[in-house]
Amino acid sequence: MRRWIPSTKSLRCFEAAARLENFTRAAEELNLSQGAVSRQIQTLEELVGQPLFVRTRQRVKLTQAGQSYLAEITPLLAGLELATLKLTSYRDKAGGLNVGTYPTLGSRWLLAHLLHFARVEPEISANLITYLDNAQFDPDVIDIGIVQGDPPWPGLRCDYLMPEDLAPVAAPALLEGQPPIEAPQQLLRFPLLRHTTRPESWKIWFESQGHDSPKSLAGPLFSQFQIIIEATLAGHGIAMLPLVLVGKELAAGRLRIAFDHVSRPKSAYYLLTPNRKIGIKRIETFRDWLLAEVRREDEGSGVQLV
Repeated sequence: MRRWIPSTKSLRCFEAAARLENFTRAAEELNLSQGAVSRQIQTLEELVGQPLFVRTRQRVKLTQAGQSYLAEITPLLAGLELATLKLTSYRDKAGGLNVGTYPTLGSRWLLAHLLHFARVEPEISANLITYLDNAQFDPDVIDIGIVQGDPPWPGLRCDYLMPEDLAPVAAPALLEGQPPIEAPQQLLRFPLLRHTTRPESWKIWFESQGHDSPKSLAGPLFSQFQIIIEATLAGHGIAMLPLVLVGKELAAGRLRIAFDHVSRPKSAYYLLTPNRKIGIKRIETFRDWLLAEVRREDEGSGVQLV
């Protein structure tokens, strides 16, 4: 028996009166009589054995103990409300869904899938939230998100989504008039564009063919793949890129693979769900749909999302 837990009605009356500094206004907000609010607060004061308010004719002010108590219970009441709202979401599919990913993967791959999902599941409003690296994945904000790397991720359910295929990509104009590239080392004739948070990509690609990675690589660093792609399109160098990001450019001939070898690293793309959000219907609906979509695309259905 928990003798020291007051009723939620008493706590709501206390919080409203403390916030508004007026019992009458608190009563109006809670749709109670002023007398009912006073009785609930009196019951609470009797439980804790001390006054929580200094009462005057025009208003009420918190005592020092009341201020401390308010600071403690306010987040608890908010958490209780959130937990109750979340419980209803396990049953109801409709509502908002925050889907997280990296900016370039979001704009070049995930956005088309979200637009398709909106047509399939119009009751679910999927919002696109971006982060620059895995450390910025905030489970309080993100309901389900895509990351690249290696599991495990503590506190998160992890579903394999798709591999990351890497290849050296260049604008055709950069390669025209140049001797054919017949060996990986010949790529070193060109500036090699690199990602600041993925500096090992070139090393992984070279070593996947049994070649030692060059000790030094000449070329600029960029903080986002979108910038690297734009620099590659402009002919500033050859970039080691995940092919999922440049499928349209390769298909249209605006970019081409500079040397015909694709590396598939051990690290891949994963779909992560915070453990405490597992079971929420709209999250599970999106998870099941996206995993099925990626599996269908991998089987070569030829369906293009627009």
